[in-house]
Amino acid sequence: MRKLVLFFLLLSIIKTYSQQKLNWAEVLYGDIRSLKENKIKILKLKKGDEVLRTVEVISDNSIVAKDSLNEVYFIFDNQNRLFSINSFRNKQKQKFRLNFQDNFINGISRSVDENGIEFYSQWSKIIFNNLSYEEKETYSFDKNKNDSLNVFRIKYFFNKENFDLGYKGTYQNGKIWNKKYFNQTEVKKEVFADYYIIDSILQKDYKVTKYHFENYPDHQNIKIENDSALTIQKKLGKMISEKLEYASVPFREIFYDENENVKEKIIYKNYQNSFNEWVLWEEIKYDGKGKRLSRKFPNKDTYKLKDGTLVYRKNMNRVRTCGNTYSVKRNSSFNYLQSYSSSILFSIKWAKNFTDNFDTYSIEEDEEMIYGQLDFNMNGVAKIIGDYSASTDVKNELVRTSKSMTRNGRNLKYFKDLEVEAETNSGKKYRINLSQNPELLSFPIHTFLIKEEY
Repeated sequence: MRKLVLFFLLLSIIKTYSQQKLNWAEVLYGDIRSLKENKIKILKLKKGDEVLRTVEVISDNSIVAKDSLNEVYFIFDNQNRLFSINSFRNKQKQKFRLNFQDNFINGISRSVDENGIEFYSQWSKIIFNNLSYEEKETYSFDKNKNDSLNVFRIKYFFNKENFDLGYKGTYQNGKIWNKKYFNQTEVKKEVFADYYIIDSILQKDYKVTKYHFENYPDHQNIKIENDSALTIQKKLGKMISEKLEYASVPFREIFYDENENVKEKIIYKNYQNSFNEWVLWEEIKYDGKGKRLSRKFPNKDTYKLKDGTLVYRKNMNRVRTCGNTYSVKRNSSFNYLQSYSSSILFSIKWAKNFTDNFDTYSIEEDEEMIYGQLDFNMNGVAKIIGDYSASTDVKNELVRTSKSMTRNGRNLKYFKDLEVEAETNSGKKYRINLSQNPELLSFPIHTFLIKEEY
C-alpha cells in the first residue's frame, strides 16, 4: 500500500512538472498555438525592472502585444491562422484583415481611423475561367458628419454564357462610371453639376469607332470618330449643325434651321503641303438650295497649288520651328511598409531596422497592398511562409531585406541584459536570459506593403 501511494505521489510530481515546463523556443516565437499549449498568460521583455514589451493571451483566438508606443491585437481563426491585426498608436486606430480561400490569402483590407475620419482600402483576387482578376476599393468617411468623402471601386462582372459580355467596372464618387467589356468595348460616363458626358469605344474587325456625347439642359453635342470625325450639335433634340473633319481639318459643315432644313452649307477643299500637312485652300459657301454664296482662298498669299500639292511662294520668308507646349498630369505613387510581430522578442528597434532596410522604391508591380510573412529561424535566416499573391519583386525584396537585417541588426549585443519573464495561467513565473540562449532567438514578422497614389 505504501509503495502504491509513493507511486501515485511520484506520478503526480512528474505530471505537475511536465505541465509547468516551458518550451521556450515556442514561447518566444509568439505563435498562438504554442502560447496556448504552454499555458502562457503573459510574457514580459525586461531590462532590469523596466518592462520593454508585453505579449498577453486574452482569449483562445487573440493576443495583444504592447510597448511604449503601440498596442497591437492579433486575432486568429479556428485553424490558428492570423486573419486580423488591430493596432492603436496615440489617437490613430488601424486594422488589417486577411481573407482566406482554402489555404491561400485572396484579399487584404486596411482601415485607418484618425480624428473621426476613416480611410479604407481593400485589395482582392477573384478567379474566373482559370484567370485571376484584381478588385480594389478605397474610400474615406467622416463619422462625425456621417458622409463619404471619397469613393473609388474596381469590380469585375462575369457572364457565364458569353465571356465577351463580362466587364471591368470602375466607380468614383458617384460622378464617374466606366465599363470595359472583355470584347474591348468601353463606356465611360462622367457627371457634372448640370450636365454629363458619355464616351464609348467600339472595336470591330480591328476597326475602332469612338462616340462622344455631351448632354446639357438645352442642347447636346455628339462626336463620332473613326477614319474621320463627325460632330453634331442639337438643341432641344433638333439638329443645329454638323461638321465633318479629317486629321483635325474641316471638310464639310452644314447648318440647319428650326425645322431641321438645310440653311447653309460650307465645303472646305484641303491639300497637303511639302511637309504632308493638310492646309485649307478653298472655302465655298452655299445656301439651302445649293446656290453658291461665296468663294474664298484663305492661304493663297502663302501657297500656290501645283499638281495637287501646295508649295510655298518664292517671296515668302519661312521659319519653321519644331516644338510643342503641353502639360502632363502624372499620378505619382509611394510605398510604405508596416510590420507587426506577435513575438516578445520584437521591438521598436527591430521594427525600425526592418522598415529602414526595405527598399520600397524598387517595386514596380501595380499592387495596392501586399502581405508577406517572414520566419526568422534559430540560425538567423529568414524565409517567406506561404503563397500570399505577392509579386516576384516583392518576394525578392523581402528576402534581401531579411538578409540585411540578419547581417546588420541581429547580434547578441542587442539582447545583452535582456530577459523574458513568462507567467502561466496558474500564476507560475519563469525567466530566461536571452543573450545566453541565442539558439532560441526566432520570431515572425508580418509585413503589409501599401501602395498609394496621389
